[in-house]
Amino acid sequence: MNIVMLEKMADGQLRKINERPWDEKLILALDAANYVLIDRKEYEMIEGRLNLDDNVFELLLITAGGHGGGSGH
Repeated sequence: MNIVMLEKMADGQLRKINERPWDEKLILALDAANYVLIDRKEYEMIEGRLNLDDNVFELLLITAGGHGGGSGH
């Protein structure tokens, strides 16, 4: 299954930052993880949505330590 990672910006807009296939082990790891690193930037995982129309799992992220649109670690 493909996972689409969307960053919630300070103005409420969503920005697609990554899409890649994940296997079952990575999907199961979502239960234990609260943060994800993408291109050396840390994001907090806020919520997930299963998008059956596009056959993807979408993760809503914000920059770690912020409320969207802040600076990364």
